[in-house]
Amino acid sequence: MYILLVLIFLFVDQIFVSNASLVEQETTWVDLGKLRNCKDREHKSANRLRGKFWVLENFVRADHGRISCCSNVTYTTHADYRYLDNLVPLLERWRSPLSLALYAPGTDWEPTIESILWLLQCDAGRDLVRGLTSFHIYFQVGHTPRVVLRAETILAWKLDCSGRPPYEGIVGKRTYRSQKDLDYPVNTGRNIAREAALTHFVLASDIELYPTPGLVSKFFNMLGRYSDGFAAKHLPVPVVYVLRIFEVESNATMPSDKLQLQDMLWSSQAVPFHMNICPHCHKGPKLEEWINASVSDELNVFHKGIRMGRENRWEPIFIGSTTDPPYDERLSWEAMSDKMTQAYAMCALGYEFHILDNAFLVHKPGIKPGLDNPERHDLALRTESVIRSRFFREMRIIYGSRDGCLP
Repeated sequence: MYILLVLIFLFVDQIFVSNASLVEQETTWVDLGKLRNCKDREHKSANRLRGKFWVLENFVRADHGRISCCSNVTYTTHADYRYLDNLVPLLERWRSPLSLALYAPGTDWEPTIESILWLLQCDAGRDLVRGLTSFHIYFQVGHTPRVVLRAETILAWKLDCSGRPPYEGIVGKRTYRSQKDLDYPVNTGRNIAREAALTHFVLASDIELYPTPGLVSKFFNMLGRYSDGFAAKHLPVPVVYVLRIFEVESNATMPSDKLQLQDMLWSSQAVPFHMNICPHCHKGPKLEEWINASVSDELNVFHKGIRMGRENRWEPIFIGSTTDPPYDERLSWEAMSDKMTQAYAMCALGYEFHILDNAFLVHKPGIKPGLDNPERHDLALRTESVIRSRFFREMRIIYGSRDGCLP
């Protein structure tokens, strides 16, 4: 029996944000066949143990209220408090729900809380923060802060907004994490933020990567145009939607559309992401063709790629869903290769990576130099060896194998 596909008239902007101007107004028709099992979730707080971590989920909840699981896309990301200067610039371009997992072990708890309060009370973009950002906090059981007050108590505090933001100008060596020589549990943060999202669609990314403005409404418009292909029974394989990533010079203005990006690439003010660190990790198929392709106002699928063959080291960032394979929490930021096992799982499961045109991500200004850290380089090599010798066998048991798929 054919599954009835219901066409729903969606208002992409209706996420019940207290200030309606925070989200661009756009209407479209979307075929919800693929989302027939999409269930709305309560936006509630919970404290739970996750392996060796305590997780304070939705420690501070956004003011947007109830969100239909099929009505928006959530940007899911992670950080420690030193990177919170990125939050408002990111929200100014994103203007949709954002789920943020903050790592705050030991005495890093206090500046983390002060930084959240600063963003909620003092920053010029505080309305965006209040309306769109849900904060989750996590730390190892063995590095629990001495005092963890309830969010209601903390949110009643009033900051003196005349000083500098607590996250500004912090040297890494001053943090508890650095003093205790703790690796950054990047994938734990990624999974926490993604699992807390209220929407089916998520953009699991890094807090220093800013999307082109208007991405969410254009994404839903694209799905509406391709509604037949969006229906689950017409999708022969699972699909995610890839965003190209670029870096720009430290004194450059971030491009807001592809025309601006093209000009900056041709004038060497912009380069592909991690060009000096790991160019094959983010290049992906047909990058040069993508850069030189004609530009339009619509979002389109430029190319349908797979992660095998020449692309078996590709680490794309994409709009996917909360049902995509999780990130391996045994891998840390310091050891790099932290998305490789997830990429293998998606390859083994037959995912297609639909590369989007006319939309992209831009790293916070400043082109990264090459990796000049022998200890981290050695750790990365050891980790890659463990992935290939042990994790790969485990992944094959869990997700199966497919010719051409490598971790």
